[in-house]
Amino acid sequence: MKIIDRYILNEIKLPVIFGVSLFTFIFLIDIIVAMMENIIVKGISIIDVLRILSFYLPPILSQTIPMGMFLGIMLTFSKFTRTSEATAMSAVGMSLKDIVKPIFFSACVVTLFIFFLQESIIPRSVAKLQYLTAKIAYENPVFQLKEKTFIDEVDEYNLYIDRLEGKEKKAKGILIFQKAKDENFPTVIVGEEAYWKDSAMVLKNSKFYNFNEKGKEVLRGKFDEKRIPLTAYFSEIEVKVNDVEAKGITTLIKEMKDKNSDEKREYSIEINKKLAVPLSTMMLSLLGVFLSIGHHRSGKGANFALSLIVIFSYITCLNIGIVMASKGVIPVVLGVWSPNIILFLITLIIYKKKAEVI
Repeated sequence: MKIIDRYILNEIKLPVIFGVSLFTFIFLIDIIVAMMENIIVKGISIIDVLRILSFYLPPILSQTIPMGMFLGIMLTFSKFTRTSEATAMSAVGMSLKDIVKPIFFSACVVTLFIFFLQESIIPRSVAKLQYLTAKIAYENPVFQLKEKTFIDEVDEYNLYIDRLEGKEKKAKGILIFQKAKDENFPTVIVGEEAYWKDSAMVLKNSKFYNFNEKGKEVLRGKFDEKRIPLTAYFSEIEVKVNDVEAKGITTLIKEMKDKNSDEKREYSIEINKKLAVPLSTMMLSLLGVFLSIGHHRSGKGANFALSLIVIFSYITCLNIGIVMASKGVIPVVLGVWSPNIILFLITLIIYKKKAEVI
C-alpha cells in the first residue's frame, strides 16, 4: 500500500469514529432516557443498565456505521481541500480515482463487517438482551411489578399489587392465587407486604385460604413469612428471537420457506434490507469524497448539515419503499433497492463532473 493511501486511511479514522459515535448516540437517546428512569425510579443497578445498552449497540451500529462513514469522510476531505492537500495530491499526478481508492477499500471492509454484525453478533445480542431483561425482571420486583395491575406470568402464581411504597418499592396489599393442576380452585393468599430477594418473593404477615372442589372453604391459616423461590422456573426459560429484524439472512432464508405469501413478503423485505443498507456504505463513502473535495468554502457545519440531508433523504426513501413494498404496491426489490440505485446514480454523475476538474 502506498504511503499516501496509508495517510488518507489514517486521517479518516478519527472523523469516522466521531461520526459513528454521534449518530449512535442520537439513536440511543430514547433508550438512555428510559434506562435513567430504571436507575432513578426502579432501582436497577448501573451495571445492568450498561449491559443492556451494550446489547442494544450492535443493531444500532449496523445502521449508524454507514452514516458515520459518510460524515467522517466528508469532514476529512473538506479539511484536505482547505489545507490544499487535495491540490497537492493532484499536483503529484494523483487522479480522482487514485484518491478514492483507499476510501473504496475501507468501505468494502466496513461493509463486510456490517454483514458479520447482522449474521453473527446481532442475533446473539438480541437473545442476550431478552434473557438479561427477563433475569432482571425476576430478580428485581420493581422492574416488573406495577400498582393495581394483575400479573399472571409469574410461575404458578397470579399476583395483584395494590401499591408500592418507599425507596425499595415494597409491595403492599398483595392478593395471590396459587394455581394447582389437580384442583378446581386456587389457594388464595392475602398479604400485608412483599419484597423480592435472590430471585424469590418473600411474603410477610399473610393469610391463606384453601377450597374444595365445590368452592367451599376448607382450610385457612396465617404465617409471618413465606419464601417463594423462582430460580427453578427462571432457569427453564428459553429465549426465542421472533423479530425478523434480529435474525440473520441465512436464518431468514431457511424460515421463509414455510411461510405464507404475506409472511414471505415481510421476510423478503428484511433480507433485501439487510443487503441494501450495508452496501450503501460504499456509495455513501464515495459520495462523501465527491461532495467535499474541491469546495474551499465548505466548513464542518456545512458538511454536517449536508450529510444530515443526504442521510435523512436516504432513510426517508428507504422507509417509503419498505412501506409500499409491504403493502404490495410495488415489488420488494424496487421498494428496498431504489434508494441505493439513486445513490449510485448521484455518485456516478458527481464523479464524472469532479474527474474533469481534478
